[in-house]
Amino acid sequence: MEILDKLGINIPSLIAQAVSFGILLFILYKVGYQRFLKTVDERSRRIKESLEAGEKAKQEAVQAEQEVAKRIDEANLKGQQIVEQASKSAEAVKKKIEQDAKKQAEEIIQKAQVEIEREKAAAFNELRKEVADLAVAVASKAISHSLDEKTHQELIDSVLKEAAAIQD
Repeated sequence: MEILDKLGINIPSLIAQAVSFGILLFILYKVGYQRFLKTVDERSRRIKESLEAGEKAKQEAVQAEQEVAKRIDEANLKGQQIVEQASKSAEAVKKKIEQDAKKQAEEIIQKAQVEIEREKAAAFNELRKEVADLAVAVASKAISHSLDEKTHQELIDSVLKEAAAIQD
């Protein structure tokens, strides 16, 4: 005991601080962590759906290309004169379908990427705001008893400025 006193360690204060820290961790876990996991799971689901839509568009493009190839093969079975005419028509149709399919696939993928980025940014901003609010509230409650009113207000203003700087 004397050694701890010489080192400036106050056992009751140390125990009180450890209990306060444990309570803070428990509150953060119950309030923030569950929301964070829920938000991340939702974002993951949306990203997965967007990727699946992009893959479906890619498969449709492949199917369209296969359809064009089938039409070309059927045209080859006809006579020489019909073959030339059908080949020209099929080639033009093939290019048009490929261009349209590629354009649609690119648009879907681009929209999905934009949506993913927007959702990601929104989730990050929302999470940052919630964590800042929670930290301010918990810190305010934890230290409100040991600070005078002026110091308490200065501390709150400082934390709010830091949170605003992080959000920008």
